Amino acid sequence: MARTNSRKTYDAETRRRAVKVLASGSGHRALAGALGLPEATARQWARAYAVGGASAVMNAGKTHRIYPYELKLSVVKDRFEGGKSVRDVMIKYGVPSESSVKTWCRQYKERGADALIDRPRGRKPKNRAVS
Repeated sequence: MARTNSRKTYDAETRRRAVKVLASGSGHRALAGALGLPEATARQWARAYAVGGASAVMNAGKTHRIYPYELKLSVVKDRFEGGKSVRDVMIKYGVPSESSVKTWCRQYKERGADALIDRPRGRKPKNRAVS
């Protein structure tokens, strides 16, 4: 049996309509109802809009950003020690991805601050001896 990708992508027109709804001051529930979106998607878009405006909704998921260790640590500490919500730290630090914040928090809880340090990914380069 072939596996299908459960992630759905939305076209530019749907995203433009979402930006109009969010710009009017409506929340994620109204957005979900107006466009027939899953509530989780509407919530992510509303949070992204609060952080980065229309461009954050229109370009969501198109770029991979690498955040510095210091920013990740500040986000996590504000979340746990400052008692701020995920949305609050997203806005304060300009992180448009809810999943990034949640991942950093989980890593910090499980393995401490060192878990937030970026490590090289992929294959290690081959050792090439120079003669």
